[in-house]
Amino acid sequence: MPFTHYFAAPSESECDAFERLMQKYEPKILKTVKRYASMYSRYLGSADHDDLLQIARYAFYEANQAFDIAKVDLEKNPESVFIAFAAKKMNGRLSDYLRKYYKTTGQDCSISDSENACEIPDEACEPMNRQMLRLIEDYLPLLSPRQTLYLKLTLFDDWDTRQIAASQQVSEHTVRSWKKELRKNLAPLKEALMKKK
Repeated sequence: MPFTHYFAAPSESECDAFERLMQKYEPKILKTVKRYASMYSRYLGSADHDDLLQIARYAFYEANQAFDIAKVDLEKNPESVFIAFAAKKMNGRLSDYLRKYYKTTGQDCSISDSENACEIPDEACEPMNRQMLRLIEDYLPLLSPRQTLYLKLTLFDDWDTRQIAASQQVSEHTVRSWKKELRKNLAPLKEALMKKK
């Protein structure tokens, strides 16, 4: 049963209820799109922003259709649970689209010529976190949201597998699989850095 069945006012049609719901959360949708557009700004044109907005809105619609209010705990606010569910759906759709877009636009992530080679930053000038971020910046579009989260929590927040699993409500085995996929996606960076030594 769509979330709009719960959200609708008495005698309000489902279509009107969805329009009202969409208007209420349009700022959240726009903020999500803006965040993803800024992450991929080097690869996107101005027309691509409209595509991202459509994808996010459709994901919001899909979340409305797929939401099961019966699974919401009694002590939780159904609207808050729905918005978290919708945000997850939008993030997944946008991330999938942008990773595919990045791969099909012909962006070459291999380090073949000297102008694309990774420069190892001067450690005295900037903090370690900034150095790490600069090194992996070009590879971030290749990562899934879960892999990016794993990278952030392990490198920058110093979390272990158990803590990540508990915070994301998944098994430790699942977190280790994110790590394994992350290593595959960052293999070209590792090779480039090994050549620089």
